[in-house]
Amino acid sequence: MLIVRPLLRLTRIDSSLLGFLAIFLPVSVRSNDLAFSLGQAIPLLLICVCTFIANDLDDVERDQVNHPDRPLPAHQLSTTIAVILYFTFLGFALFSTRHFIGPRIAFWYYALVALSISYGYIVDWLPSVKAPYVGITSSIPVLIVIAFYPEETRLYLVAGSVFLLTLGRELCMNIKDRAGDAISFVNTFTPKQLAIAAFSFQAMGLFLLAIQIRNLGGVTDLLSMTLLLVISAVCWFKLTRYRVAIILMKLEFFVGLYFLI
Repeated sequence: MLIVRPLLRLTRIDSSLLGFLAIFLPVSVRSNDLAFSLGQAIPLLLICVCTFIANDLDDVERDQVNHPDRPLPAHQLSTTIAVILYFTFLGFALFSTRHFIGPRIAFWYYALVALSISYGYIVDWLPSVKAPYVGITSSIPVLIVIAFYPEETRLYLVAGSVFLLTLGRELCMNIKDRAGDAISFVNTFTPKQLAIAAFSFQAMGLFLLAIQIRNLGGVTDLLSMTLLLVISAVCWFKLTRYRVAIILMKLEFFVGLYFLI
């Protein structure tokens, strides 16, 4: 049982589950077909899992400074086990995509695999574009839903919102990780300037959701997301509780799943 918690942390089970739900919920609501919805969402879950394992393997040295409590730098798991798990989940991800996903949609899954596991190159050689790169990659699950239902134009606004919300959250994470990250163009800005930009991007993301609200449920959900953003801003600027602020930003994505339904 002692190994379970490090494994859950290595695979970022919360974020991986978010990717799963981003496909499963909208497809199941529209198709009323549980088996079909699971088939479309399971490859995304596996892709997310192997992505986070790959990122931790790439970031072992940086995490000794930025995140020493993570399973690999804290020696809670060996890199050998992590590599074996990475290739196992990658294999399952590729085979499940081949089995469950139609050729018209499969491109997006394979694109997500390619972009996700190439993240290390961005961090090492193009650190200035790390935040928008993550924003684009995180928007792909919504683009997959759009590929299923291209006539729903409001989903394009949701994709834009996911990009902006992710961009803002990633900039905040970059501020926390500045000590161990490579120096880039982003370092020309002060942490306060970057934080203001980050929360501005997230506010713009919420605005994109606001302009396509059609019912009371949408209003309630947007108000909940706005409240989370306001509380995270207080935690960041007033209380200097950066970790709590970033957790609240992640909760926004779970609450925002409503706009995919």
